Amino acid sequence: MSLAAAVDDLYRDVVMDPERWNDDSYAEWLESMAADADGIDRIAARSLRRAVRIAMKLQRFWSSPEADPYRGEPSWEARVDVAVGIPAWRPGLELAERDLEMHPSHEGFDEVRRRFRIVNGSTWMDGVAYEEWSARGTHDRNG
Repeated sequence: MSLAAAVDDLYRDVVMDPERWNDDSYAEWLESMAADADGIDRIAARSLRRAVRIAMKLQRFWSSPEADPYRGEPSWEARVDVAVGIPAWRPGLELAERDLEMHPSHEGFDEVRRRFRIVNGSTWMDGVAYEEWSARGTHDRNG
């Protein structure tokens, strides 16, 4: 599982069951990410720490009376948007970009494209296809 997908899973778990999460569970989650990834570089670690801070905000919101009007929302993504909005999705994009840089693949390219649109509200690299991007050989995230 990619680190970006792991962040999605963290957010899903937190917004759907906020009472289960506390400082210890966040620390355990970070430790498990480091162990599962066989070590994490500084850039990925920074994005993961940011994701945990966002998860803490999500947990506080969904544990508070402020969330009462939204409790019927079945979509975990919408719950993240209600509580934090677009900034919540940035760490996942950063991790997907890092993964694409380290391990270029068509799947990784599509993942960055999808996440980029969510975070930035625009098309990544003006819609360049994976084959063209890969043929360039530069693997420049920004086109």
